[in-house]
Formats: sequence, C-alpha cells, structure tokens
Amino acid sequence: MKKLLLLFILGTLCTSSALADEVYKPSPVLGTAWNQKGNMNPIIPGYFADPTIRKFGDTYYIYATTDGTGNGYGPAQVWVSKDFVNWKNIVMNWPTTEVVWAPDVVQQPNGKFRYYYCEPCNINIGESDTPIGPWQNILGKADAVMVPDRYVHNVITLDPQLFRDDDGSEYLYFTTWGIYKGFGCGVAKLKGGNFDLAALSDSLSKDARRWNENAPFPIAADEFFSEKRLIPNTELKDIFEAPFVFKRNGVYYFTYSSGSCHTDTYRVQYATSTTGPMGPFEYKGELLTTNKDETVHGPGHHSILEQDGRYFIVYHRHNNPKSVHGFNRQVCIDELKFDAEGNILPVVPTHNAQNVLSPLSLSERNIAYGAKVTASSYYDEWFKPEYATDDNNGTLWKAAKGNWDGAERHDEWLEIDLGKNMTFNEIWTQFEYATFFYQYKLETSRDGQSWELYADRTTNTTQGSPMIDKGNTKARYIRLTITDTQKNGHMPAVWNIKVWRQAPALPYPEATSQSGYPGMHQQDVKPAEREFTSSFIFFDASNVAAMTPHDNKPFDIQEVVCQKDNTGSSLPMMTFKANKPIRARVKDGKWAFFFNGSQRLTSKEALPKEYRYNAPYTIAAWVLSTKTKPVATVASLTSSQADLATTELRQGFDSASGLMNHNGSFESFGASKEIKEGEGKWQLWIVTFDGWKEKAYLNGRLVHEQNNFLMIRPEGHITIGADGGGANCFMGYISSLLIMPKSMTQEDVTAYYEMTSQFDVPSLGDDDFEEVDPNSKFIRSPHMKPIFNKKKPFTLSAKTGHFNEDPLNNGGEVYRQVKGDFVVMATIDDVEGLKDHKITSYNDGGILVTDENGTYYQLGAFPLFNCGNMFTILSAEDRPQYPNYKGYELDRYLQFERRGNQLFARTSPDGKTWENMPGSPVEITVDTLSIGAYQSTYTDTPSWVRLRDYIIYQ
Repeated sequence: MKKLLLLFILGTLCTSSALADEVYKPSPVLGTAWNQKGNMNPIIPGYFADPTIRKFGDTYYIYATTDGTGNGYGPAQVWVSKDFVNWKNIVMNWPTTEVVWAPDVVQQPNGKFRYYYCEPCNINIGESDTPIGPWQNILGKADAVMVPDRYVHNVITLDPQLFRDDDGSEYLYFTTWGIYKGFGCGVAKLKGGNFDLAALSDSLSKDARRWNENAPFPIAADEFFSEKRLIPNTELKDIFEAPFVFKRNGVYYFTYSSGSCHTDTYRVQYATSTTGPMGPFEYKGELLTTNKDETVHGPGHHSILEQDGRYFIVYHRHNNPKSVHGFNRQVCIDELKFDAEGNILPVVPTHNAQNVLSPLSLSERNIAYGAKVTASSYYDEWFKPEYATDDNNGTLWKAAKGNWDGAERHDEWLEIDLGKNMTFNEIWTQFEYATFFYQYKLETSRDGQSWELYADRTTNTTQGSPMIDKGNTKARYIRLTITDTQKNGHMPAVWNIKVWRQAPALPYPEATSQSGYPGMHQQDVKPAEREFTSSFIFFDASNVAAMTPHDNKPFDIQEVVCQKDNTGSSLPMMTFKANKPIRARVKDGKWAFFFNGSQRLTSKEALPKEYRYNAPYTIAAWVLSTKTKPVATVASLTSSQADLATTELRQGFDSASGLMNHNGSFESFGASKEIKEGEGKWQLWIVTFDGWKEKAYLNGRLVHEQNNFLMIRPEGHITIGADGGGANCFMGYISSLLIMPKSMTQEDVTAYYEMTSQFDVPSLGDDDFEEVDPNSKFIRSPHMKPIFNKKKPFTLSAKTGHFNEDPLNNGGEVYRQVKGDFVVMATIDDVEGLKDHKITSYNDGGILVTDENGTYYQLGAFPLFNCGNMFTILSAEDRPQYPNYKGYELDRYLQFERRGNQLFARTSPDGKTWENMPGSPVEITVDTLSIGAYQSTYTDTPSWVRLRDYIIYQ
C-alpha cells in the first residue's frame, strides 16, 4: 500500500506536468447559459462523481461517488427516479469503508444484485436482493477485498465496471493511471454461475487486502475469474481511468477518461473492437471534452444508458464556480450519436439536457418555480437567493456566513413570495450536501407578518435529498430558517426549494438513510459543546515580558501560558512547553521569541473542537524570518497527517505550500515573492477562512484568495515554530500569534494591523546576539574515527519496485550497526539521467538509517518535480517527505549526524558548508541504529544511483 500511496502522491505532484501538454478539441457552446432558470443539467442536486446509470424495472438508479467531501469520503448512496426528473437520494448500509469510489451495480441472472466498488487500490463486491440493499460483502467480512492491486500486471486497480455480453458472459474492467509505459487497463472474465463462498477451498484467502504480485498467495479472485488480460495503452491512447464498455451492432466500444480529473483536460475517449470484449482495440478519438467557455469543465468518468435504440452518456463535470480541488463534481446527461459507419460523434455537452429531456411545462413545475426570494444574506453573485427557486441543480444559494462564525449562533433564512395565497401540501428542500443532515424549520404566512410553524426540524439528525415536509395549508410566504448543520463549518446553502400542490411520486417512499457508515447521525459539534471564548489562543511576547522579571535583559523561556487575547479579556489558560529554551528579546522595536530552526513550543491540550472539519478560523502572526526555507512552519494547529486535516501557517518560499498547508496539494498555497522579500523584516500575516474562501493578507493587504474545503481533525497538539511532527522548523522571530474560530473581514484585518503595528520598544543592548542554532552547526568531533569506508564509486540498483514494503530486500542495504553518536557521509557521483534531466521513473537513492522499530530515514537525490534532495521518513504509520526544492541543481554531498536523541539530515553543495534539510532534525528514541544506503524507483522500471566517498565516523 505504501507503494500505491507514493504513486498517488507523486501522481498528484505530476498531474500538471505529465498531463498539461495534452491537447484536446474543446466542445462548442450550445443551448442555455449555465445559470438559466429551469435547466435540467446537472440532473441531480449536489456533488457526486463517477456515475453509473442503471435501469431496473421502471426505475432509474444512479450509483456514484459521494463528492464535495475532500477526496470522495462519504457513504454509499444511490439516486432513484421514476421519471428521470425528480430524484431521491438514499444512503445505503454498505460499504462502510472510508471511501466508496466508482460504484457499479448489475442484476444477476438469479435476480440478485451485485455491487462493485473500489477503494485505493482494491475492488470489493457486495450482493443484495434489491438495488438499494441491504448489501453484504460476498466474501463475508465487511471490508474483504476481492480484486487487489496489480492483480493484472501493470494495472493499478481502481474504477471497476462490469460488461455483460450477449451470451451472458461477464467482464470486469478496472484501471487508473493507465498512462505509464507498459500500463493500460485490466480486464478479467468472470466464471459463470452463482458465487458460493462456502464452496471456496480453505486454501484460498477470503480477503486479498495483503496480496502482492511479487509475493502472491491463492485468493478468492482466482476462482471468481477464469482469465485476465492487460489491454495496453497502445490500444487505448492516453487512458487514465474510468473504463466503460458497451456493444452496438456487433462492435465493442471501449470508452474511458483521459487527462487530469482536477482540470479542463479531463475528457472521454474511445476505442473499438470487432474481435471481442477483451480486445484488441483500435483507438478512435475523443467524444466528450470541456467546452469553449468552460462552463462545462472536466467532463468524464461516465456510463452509458441505452433506451429505445438511443444512447445517452451520463458523466460528471466540475461545478460552477469551480472548486479549487475539482472535487465538487456534478452529474449530467447528454445524447450519444453515431454516424453511418458506427463512429461515435463528438458529444455536445449542454446545460439544459437538450434533445435528452423534454422541457417541463409550467403545469409540471412546482408552484415556487421562479418565485421572488429574499434572504438573510448571500455570499456573492455566484450564490444569489433567487437560485433557490430556479429549478436548476447547477445553481446554489449560499449564505454569507456559517451558523457559528462568531461568538453566538446566527440563523440564516430564505423567504419565498408565491405572489398570492396558494394551497399546497408538500415542501421539498434540497440542501447543498445530500448525505449530511441539516437542522431547520419551515414557516408560512398569508401576509408576511404573522407566521405559522409548518415543520420543525431543528433537532433533525437524518440525511436526505429532498427533505420532504408535508402539511395542507394556504399561504403566500414560505420561510426556511437553517439553524445548524451536521458538519462543522458547512454554510447554510440550498439548491432548490420546491412547493407542491400534488408532489410527483418518488420511488421507495418509506426508505430513509441507513446507519452503516460511521457517524451518519452524529453532529460534529453540538451547541452545548461550544465554548467560543475559550477557543481563542493568543501568544504574545510583550505579555510574557510584562509578567516575567528580566531586569531589562533578554531571557529564556521553557513554558508559555496563553491566558489573554489581544483585547485583554481573561481567557482560560493553554500551556505550551518548549523542547529547548527559547530566547525572548527585543528585535527591531518588538518583543519577540527567537526560534533558531530546531526549537518549538508544543501545547499540552489539543485544538478545541470548535475548529473541527470546515470551521471558520483566523491565524494572525507578527513574524520576522531570518532565514527563509521551503516550508518553514510558524504554527501548526494539529498533529494529524490525514488529507485536509490540519492548518499550518508557514513562512517558506515553496510556491505550492510555502504560506498555508492543509495536507492537500490543491488546498495549500504559497506566496513566494512576498515571503522572500520579507526576510529580515517584520510582517503581519493573517490567513482567514469563512467556510468557503480562504484569504491571506500581508500587512493588511490581500495577497491571495481561493475557495477551499477542509476537514480539520483536532488531534494531538498545537505546535508553534514547527509542523505537527516537530519538523520544518521556523527560523526567526515571532512577536505575537492569534488563533481564533472566527473569520475576519477586510475591515477587521485593517483594524488589527493598525492596532498592532507598533515598533517602539528600545533595544536591550544585545544587538550582537547570534541568530543561529548552535547545535545545528556541523563540526566533526576530533574524537570520531572512521569505522567504515567505501571511497571508490559503487552503484546501487534495486531489482524490484517494492522498497516501501520491505526496504532491505528491495534496494536498501546495511553496512554497520552503531550505538550512540555517529556521522555518515557520502557523495552522489551520478544518477541515471541526471546530466540530461531525464530521470528514469521515480529514481531515488542515497544514504539510509534504520532502527529496530522499522523506521527508515532516507536522504538522497530525487530531482523530479523540482524536489532536488529528499529526506523521507518511512514507517508503518506514515511516510512524510521533505524536499529542498533544488531540482536538478541538487546538492551532491549527503550527511546524517546523530547527536544525543536527535538525527540531523544535511546536504552540502561543496562538502564544507552544510545545511539542514527541511524536516531535520528528528528525535530518535532507540540506542542502536543501522546505517547503509538505498536505491529504488518504486516501480518495476529499473534505474541506478552511484555513490562514492561513503564513510561512517564514530
């Protein structure tokens, strides 16, 4: 799995570089504008991706990945409809894994339904008597894996899709990242008959989760399939993922997605075969692409519905306005047409489902369609109140703030004016997130003055879309008040409100959300648990100096108690402990703490729960950087390494994450120019988030903004001066740091800057203070002697790509075991492709240190993606990596030094002047370490690294 995680991480890094050169022909713009009232694309309200459309009996089903939740986290659910216009979402009991990606459901000859889905990078299969469950894994255990990764050689297992041929034979297709040389798409033919778990031999594993193609063992898939094949990407040009096969007039059409799912390059292409469903296939061309005005953006990962001889493509595309990650996707439908020779004509994507769904007459619309709407607030012109009554699933009303962006809860409301008093008996509300619950109430009025309660859902804990409230009444005005949300930081937002005299019939009227997925009916933060004032954290050097006797001299601290905010109001205390004494002194007119690049303050308590998930927050810090590093971290709010689970304010020159890190490549961002220019100067950096937009201000001026989505986990502790793991240490001064669970406006930012920008504290007479870490200087002790030496060049070349699974048998080697302090150094003599800037695969090699607990510290050359030198810490729990961003101009001299309980990773351009790597030093708790070297490409493509002057001192 670590190999796969590496590929996904590197894949994210290289998406823009590897796929940016792909050229596609944009689709024309046809039909109505994206925000036209009454549009029928998207066909369902909400964020869903990877749709599979099926029709069983007289009911349509859309099985899709739950999107808008980071990386597709969320419950298994299905949309159902009788008329293809009015849809209902049902959360199902299974799967219960963290991610449920790219589901497909097929009815078996025996009448049962089989559910295929993937998690990275496995395929699991369930079965049920109905299309909506309850489901059960056919291997028994809830998360048992049927198809493991690389079950077909050179196929990364993802995106399963089943095709049944005319003779009843079934074929399962699966792939992602099929673009690599020698890769493509996997296909496996199922054995006929019913699957009988009890009949499986005891020698077959009922769970393939730990299966590895280099150490295979018998698994259930060996009995489930009769044959398998790699369909190479020489047949499927630029295949990335999402295969879907169908048959028409004796021709097998293999359709798939290419490009990056985050960008406009994502598109659908196809190939054909007249031989059979396993190919060979002949590439034919593109069939669905981003349109010219980019209101249809990144269309792909589709399925195809045939009905009465016509074909329709159901696919996802990015929302408007586009989310920064590209993971707020929406499901649409357009017609698929063929020419006389059977070639698929380029699809013209539309917003009104032109030639697919007939426009609804006014008599078919709900009575609130087009009604006048007023609101307590709205975010901006993308999210106007009138969008709540326009019957368009691509437009959304969003309030200006969340319910808890401030000291007290504030409700947000929409008021609909029907124009006259009208009778109705049902109201449908389609909230932004169909799989999370909202708490709300509905009121009606005949005159707009006196209101009657229509429905009270202020304690609701049930998900649904639409949320259906019934009651016969007569009124002109309807008011929806949203009082709270399940997920902390979700803003009050609605796709559509529909008011019915006679509501259309929806399938499964009694079905409600099932509780299989963890946390389905639990609220992140209940109102009674909120303690707004105690969630402020204010760290201020002048306050500490005022409370500490120091005789007008600099002093050292080992503990800081944050007990007052910047207004002086008393707050509960939060204590921070220093790993080393930290100097408090006056720097250029401000009291400040000097962090020397190896120091940090760590809280005893975790981040308060008010910051959980997508909550609004502000971090404001007066900082002066004395030495700018790639990702030097001023403050980290949690210790979590999970996706989007932390917030880190940085002062680094990395353009991707040098200012703000959220453990997400799209959600993080940098401000390289401003940070580099600010070295040696006091700067006030404020980063603030309101639940939709994150903005960064420098000295009161906006320098960056983007929409964002977070999943903060208040785990571990808060760290000042380093990241949550104690690495990527900041070098410079911090005068004050404010952290609060509230967003700031431009006016707030300006006022804070003006209030805190004083530089009038006189010097304490210590201007000769040396702004360095004395412990980070490398001076080899004269008492250390060589205990191992390999002066001549030697080449390292791994035989497999499985370094992360078993390093010492897959590219790593140990030369000595050493107890106590030591220094190991080596010089990179050459790397395959370094001279010509043509590195093979993910070639990585250098020096290695490992301990008895299975943690491996790697320091080597990795010039791809501008990484340069790379410091990697591989363990069973995690694999953080720290590049120095020198690219192909990387440092040739490598060094590990152990000094007490610290391990320093350093590089040098000349072997004389050494610099700590980002992430260095790290703490070591074991007595004895093994020292050696390593090389790997993390793939089956071999390469090499040559070292020389390898020496160990002790």
